[in-house]
Amino acid sequence: MNIQLTISMLVSDRMETLGKCLASLKPLLRELDSELIVVFTGKNEETLELVRQYTSHIIPFTWCDDFAKARNAGLKEGRGEWFLYIDDDEWFEDTTEIIQFFKSGEYRQYQSAFYVARNYLDFQGKRYSDGGVGRMCRLTPETEFVFPIHENLIPLAEPCKHLSAFVHHYGYARKERFEEKDTRTSRNLPLLLEMYENNPTSPLCCMQLAQEYRSVSEFDSAVEYCRKGLWLARREKRIYNYELWLQVNLPLLIFYTDDLRLALEEGERILKHPRTLEAGALHLSIMLVTVCRKLREYRKGLKYVRLYHEKLMYLLTHREKAMLQNAAEVTFDMAAKEMVPVYMDGLFFALEAMDFQMASQLLTWIPWEERERVFPHYPRLEEWKKEYQGKREAILGVYASLDTENPYVRIQKVLYAESQGHLEEAKALWRECADDCPDGFQWELIEIAVRNQFLLEPMLKKMPPEAWNEYAEAVTGNKKWTEMEAFYPKLMPLLDGFPFYRRRLDQCYLEKLLTRELLEASRLRDLLMGYCESVLTDAQAVYKEEALAAPETYALPTRYRFAVALKKALDHIDEGRFKDSLTLLKEGGLIYPQMSGAVSQLLRNLEEELEAQSKRAPEEFTVLGGQVKQVLRGLIEVKQWNEAYGVMEQLLPLLPEDLEVLRMKQEILRLGKQG
Repeated sequence: MNIQLTISMLVSDRMETLGKCLASLKPLLRELDSELIVVFTGKNEETLELVRQYTSHIIPFTWCDDFAKARNAGLKEGRGEWFLYIDDDEWFEDTTEIIQFFKSGEYRQYQSAFYVARNYLDFQGKRYSDGGVGRMCRLTPETEFVFPIHENLIPLAEPCKHLSAFVHHYGYARKERFEEKDTRTSRNLPLLLEMYENNPTSPLCCMQLAQEYRSVSEFDSAVEYCRKGLWLARREKRIYNYELWLQVNLPLLIFYTDDLRLALEEGERILKHPRTLEAGALHLSIMLVTVCRKLREYRKGLKYVRLYHEKLMYLLTHREKAMLQNAAEVTFDMAAKEMVPVYMDGLFFALEAMDFQMASQLLTWIPWEERERVFPHYPRLEEWKKEYQGKREAILGVYASLDTENPYVRIQKVLYAESQGHLEEAKALWRECADDCPDGFQWELIEIAVRNQFLLEPMLKKMPPEAWNEYAEAVTGNKKWTEMEAFYPKLMPLLDGFPFYRRRLDQCYLEKLLTRELLEASRLRDLLMGYCESVLTDAQAVYKEEALAAPETYALPTRYRFAVALKKALDHIDEGRFKDSLTLLKEGGLIYPQMSGAVSQLLRNLEEELEAQSKRAPEEFTVLGGQVKQVLRGLIEVKQWNEAYGVMEQLLPLLPEDLEVLRMKQEILRLGKQG
């Protein structure tokens, strides 16, 4: 019988992933004439029980710090035409493409094949990098694994098939204690140094040493081996993937030493070298853009933004090269993910260099249709637009020329149409924006609507109350009072048909008004009563009567509890029960500190009123005082100043708050002195 494919696995005791790995191989074992060989380095019987469900070909192996020996133990017993290996902490997403590769007979046209390892950087699976791994080849007497660590399968002869099938790998995301990392490094370094001593002309050994020193932040040593490795790799006739890694990482490792100028110079030298591949130039451009930003070399930074774009477009149209030119952490997909950040840096470089033509071009390069990719950069685009002094109109004109349905760009088109006086066009675009508005930009759409009196109905239908709450608080809190006074009466008519939204804006406006200036006592009370009635109207729509009757018991939001207490206090004031209202007002100020200024002002007014009441003379004193005032007026008329002064002294205790008496006193003193 002919075996098409031998699958080999190293298995330790990683039960958390072993089951997934074995299950993902089941279609290969079912659909192809294939065998599974397990090299077992673990100790647990439970692991062996799971493995035995899939294969009886299990090779016990005592671990000896040599991955190549362990891999070769399985390789030597393989009887397939082809050989594939996988780790027990990986699992295939889908093996259909591999199955078809063999079933169709296509495998006969190739000597080796790559599949993709998707290395996750977090356990949520949101951050990852894809890299092609050469783990499949025709099985010949020359096939073997080399190097005790970071082992390689050789030879991976041409022609080589690049498959898009991929395995999930969470090894890099696994949380390890510092001492565990230190133990691993102390184990790896002696092995790698021994490998290098036995193979001093191996650029691959140099690359692995550079990687190991980088992992412990010994960047000077990493630079040393990276430089040696690149020099050795350039002496080889063929360009291997380790040379690509060395090309990209030498200036990057220098960057980590904080020698930015040297990193820039080294990167530029490598870019000029004839062996530098397009993928290498793509990655180098990203690094050089970062270096230029830190060095404030803005014009030079623009040069590398252009180079990045040039190489990106080239590899997008030459996908076969993009697939072939990859190494550990150096892939086309990883570099392409940096597209928007690189272009954003370019926009700020263009701003500093006053190169508006380049800025305009960069806006056309941004992949606007990839919304999730561009969305995180909207705030930075806003910052850039704001800083580009004197170019706002021109920038909006560029946006207006873009052929895209991106919602952020559409908002810029509204602004441009508005600036040109094309209000019907602006209104039509605004309605589209209201139907599809990116988070955080509802506020700008409202500003546009207020300026041009566009009805807000299309937008408010889609806007949840929580978002409006946030807006009402932000707009009243952030606008200067003079701006808010002009803005508020223009916005309120646009809220017709949305009473909750009107009331909530009105409440926020009143909160600002009531806490920013001193108001006449009766106006203060009227505004506070209007505020309470507005808040309680909302509460009655949301809460049951028993909750409103006992707001503390039901733990209503502070605004509602404050309004309940304040309404009772104001009712007491209207009834003349000033003292009863004082306790409620003091409680209200503690419940809702935002309104403590208005409450304090009301308290002062009440205290003054109570003090005036205590000083107010009885009614008979008032009658007597009126009679005495008449006598006093007669004495003043005939200019009997001394007699008038004596009567005035008797009158003041009777009418201490009478302003007319105080004026007469001043007249007696002034004119009596003249006489």
